[in-house]
Amino acid sequence: MTLYTSIRLVPNAFKSANCQSKSLFYWITVIFNRVDADRIKELGPDLACAQWLLRNGAAVRWKNSKELTRDYNKLPSGNSYFIEAVDATDSGICDVGFPHFKGCNYINEVKLINCVYINNEAMEALSILKNTLTHLEVIDCTSVDNEGLRKLKILKNLETLKLKGLPAVADDSICKELGEALPKCKITCF
Repeated sequence: MTLYTSIRLVPNAFKSANCQSKSLFYWITVIFNRVDADRIKELGPDLACAQWLLRNGAAVRWKNSKELTRDYNKLPSGNSYFIEAVDATDSGICDVGFPHFKGCNYINEVKLINCVYINNEAMEALSILKNTLTHLEVIDCTSVDNEGLRKLKILKNLETLKLKGLPAVADDSICKELGEALPKCKITCF
């Protein structure tokens, strides 16, 4: 017996303003970034977050370690590991996954370099790390503009902020604005 399956394409299913401009790869990325609450309960926030990051091409540095972990198969087990730094260079992370940062209480450094799916919503979602984040780099993230950078003002513990290669940023006035909002932070712009 042969089983036939039909797929009905609905041409107007994704006609909203947000859906029209998104590529298939974006939607696949969203799936890989989804938060699994059961996984967080099972592993704890740091290990679940590390799995999300490594699954999407980022790396983590554990507290009391000098090396980055990039290999998903080398993730430790147990609840005694805490993420201290995230290097998301060339990764596929996006704002949908940022709730993974909840409960990660030691992350003080985040590098978002050449991240295609990092956008203004991701900048706003970094507020999850406002109590611990001291070093942030946003470099070559083409979807971040002035409005997104304004969301960084809540990160009052930042000591260093590097912004570079952001073509959607209208002008360098945002650097002055961030400098006034974050007087203790050394800001390097463009």
